[in-house]
Amino acid sequence: MPSLQPMELLAPAGGFPAFEAALEAGADAIYVGAPGFNARALSRDFTLAEIGSLIAQAHQAGRRVYLAMNSLVKENELSAVLELLSCFEQLRPDALIIQDIGLLRLARTHFSSLPLHASTLLSVHNSLAAAELAKLGCSRVVLAREMTLEEIAAVHRQTAVELEVFVHGAMCFSYSGLCLFSSLHGGKSSLRGQCVQPCRRRYAWQQTGRSNAASASGYFFSMNDLCGIDLLPALRHAGVRCLKIEGRLKSAQYVRSVVAAYRLALDTLDAPETLRQEALRKAHSLLDEAMGRKRAQGYFLSAAPEDAVSPEQSGSSGLFLGQINGAEQERAEHGKTRLTVRLILAAAVSEGDRLRLHNEANGERHSFTLRSLLVDGRKQKKAQAGQRAQISFLAEQVGAAVRGSLFRVDVEARLAAERSGRQRSKELADTRILPNRNKVAGILRQLAWNAESLPTEHGRHEPRLQEHPSELPCWVMLRSIADLRERLPVAPQRILLPLDRDNLRQLAQAGSRVKPQQTRLVWQLPPVLHEAELAWAKEQVTRLRAAGWRHFCLGHCSQIGLFAPPQAGLELHGQYTCNLLNSAALHTALSLGVKSVLFSAETEAANLAAAVRHFRQRSPQMQIGVYAYGHPPLFTSRLAGPHFRWQQLAVSPKEERFSVERRDGLTVARAVQPYSLLHRRQELAALGIDFFLLDLSSGPIKKEAAAVQALLGQKSGRRDKQPVVLAGNFSGLLV
Repeated sequence: MPSLQPMELLAPAGGFPAFEAALEAGADAIYVGAPGFNARALSRDFTLAEIGSLIAQAHQAGRRVYLAMNSLVKENELSAVLELLSCFEQLRPDALIIQDIGLLRLARTHFSSLPLHASTLLSVHNSLAAAELAKLGCSRVVLAREMTLEEIAAVHRQTAVELEVFVHGAMCFSYSGLCLFSSLHGGKSSLRGQCVQPCRRRYAWQQTGRSNAASASGYFFSMNDLCGIDLLPALRHAGVRCLKIEGRLKSAQYVRSVVAAYRLALDTLDAPETLRQEALRKAHSLLDEAMGRKRAQGYFLSAAPEDAVSPEQSGSSGLFLGQINGAEQERAEHGKTRLTVRLILAAAVSEGDRLRLHNEANGERHSFTLRSLLVDGRKQKKAQAGQRAQISFLAEQVGAAVRGSLFRVDVEARLAAERSGRQRSKELADTRILPNRNKVAGILRQLAWNAESLPTEHGRHEPRLQEHPSELPCWVMLRSIADLRERLPVAPQRILLPLDRDNLRQLAQAGSRVKPQQTRLVWQLPPVLHEAELAWAKEQVTRLRAAGWRHFCLGHCSQIGLFAPPQAGLELHGQYTCNLLNSAALHTALSLGVKSVLFSAETEAANLAAAVRHFRQRSPQMQIGVYAYGHPPLFTSRLAGPHFRWQQLAVSPKEERFSVERRDGLTVARAVQPYSLLHRRQELAALGIDFFLLDLSSGPIKKEAAAVQALLGQKSGRRDKQPVVLAGNFSGLLV
C-alpha cells in the first residue's frame, strides 16, 4: 500500500496578530484576503506591502501563504483586479483562491506563474466539477462542505487534482455559491463578502394562508460549527491534501487555540492509540477555549447529519455565560439608567471582558464591556463558573428588552489586531508595490474594455448599444412535462424542463406527443449533482442526445464535461447559478462552447449594462438573458432536519416569509414574494439583452401564470393592482 501523503494545516488570518498566532501554533500555511476582492467584509484589508511582508515572513519560516481572491468581480472592477494580479505576480504568493470563472481565466491566461485554487464558493460537490476546474487551470479545489467522506474519496479516486476541505469552523446552511437570501432580501451579496447571515436568525413556523398563526420558533437554519478533529485518519485515507480552518473574522486567540489543537492531533496521527487519544483530549480542551459555537462533524459521516442544527440554540459564537430573564433598574450619572442582572455563571468572566446579549425573541444582539462585577455581593475582578454573579451595564447598551443568552466574546482581540495593523502599516509606509500598467492595458484592450463606457455616478450611459424590439423573446421554465398542456402567459421561444426522473418518465409515456416541442425544449440540469447521481446524469444526457434532443442548460459551469466530445447541432446554455457577473466571465462561458447564458442574479442594473456593452464589442454571437420572474431559491441545502415543517412558512423577525420544500434530494427555501424585473423589460431590451426567463416552476402553473400576466399588465394596466415583488440588487438607471 502506498504511503499516505501528509495533510497540510491551513489557518485563517484577518490581521497581523492572527497571522503570527497561526505561525506560532504550527500552521503549515495561512490564507489572507486579497484587498478589496475577498469574500469577507473585514474592517481592514491587508495592504499590498503588508501582504508582501507576510509572504516573506512565512517563506522564511518554511510556510506558505494563499490569497483569497474569492469574491465575484463587477465589471467596473476588472481593471483594478488585473492590476492586483500584476502586483501578486511580483509578490509570488503560493496560490490564489478564486471563485469568479472570468477572473480564473484571466489569471491562468495572463499571469500563468500564479498557482490557482478553486474556492468553495464554486460549489465543487462531485468529481466532474473537480476535473473540469482542473482543466481550467486549478491545481487544487476546495470541496463543498456538504460532502461525505465517501464522496471525497470518490473524487480523489477519479481525479488527480489536490483536494482541500474545511475541517473546522462556521457552516452555512446553503451550499456556498448558491445562497441568494442576503441579496434578494436587502441587496447584500454573499458572493461578494456582504452576507448579513439570515440563516442565524430566529424563525417561526406559520401555516400557509394564516397571517398571524405562528407556531413553534427556533434557529432552524443556524448550523453548528464544523469540527473534524476526530476524523483526521479517515480524511487522510479519503485523499485529502489540505485541512482548512474557517475564520478570517476570528481573533488571534481563536486562531491560536484551534491551530494548536489540530497541530497536536496531526502530529500524533500515527502514534500509538493511547497517546493519540490523550492528544485528542488535550486538543478538545484547546477547542473549548476558542469560544466558538456548539461543534458537530458536519456531513463527513452522513449526508443527513442529525446534529448539524440545534434549533433551540441561537448559534451565537462565544462562551455561554448564562440566561438573562430581566434586570433591575436604577438611575446612574448624567440621567442614564443602569441595569443589573444576576445569574449563576456557566463559565468564567472578568472585569473588562467583552460580552454579548442575544435576545432570542427578536434576534437582536448587543455587545458591551463588563465594567462592574460582583460575586456574593462583593466587588471582584474575576468570577468562576458556578458562582452567583451580579453584572451591571447601561440600558442604552442593550436596547429595551433585557433577556436572552449572555456570551463572552473576544472582541478586544479584534481591536488589538486593528491597532497592530495600523502600527505595521506605519512601518511599511514607504514600501510601494506597483502593477505593470502596460501589461494591464494590453489585456483590457483584448477584452474590449473601456473605462469611458462604464456608468457614471448617476448610473447613466451614453447612447444605446443597439436597437432591440420593445418586447424581447421569453424563455419559460416549467416544473413538468404535464405543464406543457397549460396556457402560458407568453408564447415562449424556449421551454426549460428539469432533467429529473419524473420528467423522463413523463417523456416516455408521452411518446411522440412531445416531439413537436423538440426544437424549443431545453433540458435543465440541477446546480447540484451529488457524486452518486453523476453516472445517472451522464447516462440520461447520452440517451437524450441519441434521441435527437439538442438543447441543454447547465446548472453548474463544470457540467460542460457531460457533453464531451461535442457534437454538431448541440446547443448548451448556462443558468444564472453559473454566477457570471462580468464580461470576462461571459468570455469564459463562450470559450467553453456555451451558446447562451443567464446573467448572474446578483447583479445590479449598472453592472449588467457595462458587462453586456463590453462583451458585445468583442463577441456578439453568444446570447445573454436575464432571470426576469420567479421564486429563485434563497437557500439550497442538503440538510433535511426533523424540525422542518414542509407545508408551513418560515417567518423571520424582519417579517420575511418563505416556504421550505424538499425537492430532488435538496432543501430549498423560496420567498413568498416573487422576484421580478418585468416592469423594466423595455429598459433591458434597449440595453441589448436577448431574452427573459420566466420561471413558473416553483408553484402551481396556473397561479404562476396569473402572477406573470398581472405583472405584464395583460390583465390590468393599473400598476397599483400588481403584486409586491423583490428586486434584490437590481436598482439604478440602465439607459
